[in-house]
Amino acid sequence: MPAKDKKKPKPAKEPDITFFHPDLLEIPADGTAPYLKGYKCKSCGMLDFPKQNICQKCWGEDFEVVSLSRRGTLYSVTDIFIGQAGMETPYIFGYVDLPEDIRIFCQLEGEIGSFTCDQDVELTVGTIRMNREGLPIKSYKFKAVDVEAGI
Repeated sequence: MPAKDKKKPKPAKEPDITFFHPDLLEIPADGTAPYLKGYKCKSCGMLDFPKQNICQKCWGEDFEVVSLSRRGTLYSVTDIFIGQAGMETPYIFGYVDLPEDIRIFCQLEGEIGSFTCDQDVELTVGTIRMNREGLPIKSYKFKAVDVEAGI
């Protein structure tokens, strides 16, 4: 009798649970709070988010990474009920104004209909969508500041 062909099991594929654009978000390994990465032009000091290849003010090409404020003010908000593939509906998008005079487009974490313009929000990290394998992809989001908890 011929020996049975033993097929070696294929090694498990590493899941694609990457951060969406890791040049935008830093989650320090030491456990300190995550922050968004701003890019400050070394020539003129203009601050950008996300990273630009060339400074829009002076055309400089050298930038330093600076941490942006974790809190901001909600400029606009919209609840999405019919969304794109990989994103469970409903979800919320908005623009957040940071004290550094930067406006960030982001997903908001909270209940539909619970956000209002001019509301204080803070940075958090959460699932923004699912990848092709149905696993979560995490990135930055903003959530309402918990005023009752004194945060």
